Amino acid sequence: MDVRLAVGGRLDVRTDGAVLRVVLVGAIDLVVRERDAPALWTALAGPAVRTVEVDASEVTFLDSTGLSVLVRLARDAAERGLPLRMVAVSPRLADLLEQTGVADWMAALAGAR
Repeated sequence: MDVRLAVGGRLDVRTDGAVLRVVLVGAIDLVVRERDAPALWTALAGPAVRTVEVDASEVTFLDSTGLSVLVRLARDAAERGLPLRMVAVSPRLADLLEQTGVADWMAALAGAR
């Protein structure tokens, strides 16, 4: 068994009609950003996307590169006029977003649309 795979994370992207669903699982770090985020940026640019939903209920770890994925997603969605909704957030991620001020920034960004 590859231990790295057992503790690693992933970012899954699925388009469900006009909704872009982003699911973050496990440790969201540089590996996940480099491997999985390009599909996210491509999907976000899709002409049918009208809203973005993020499920981060299973995030166990998020470093600065993982946080940069969420920040860029929020910024890019706002630039496209797309509402971004965090539908579920793990307690660990909720604490990090609060401590870093990213939660307030995302809320302000959403309110500025």
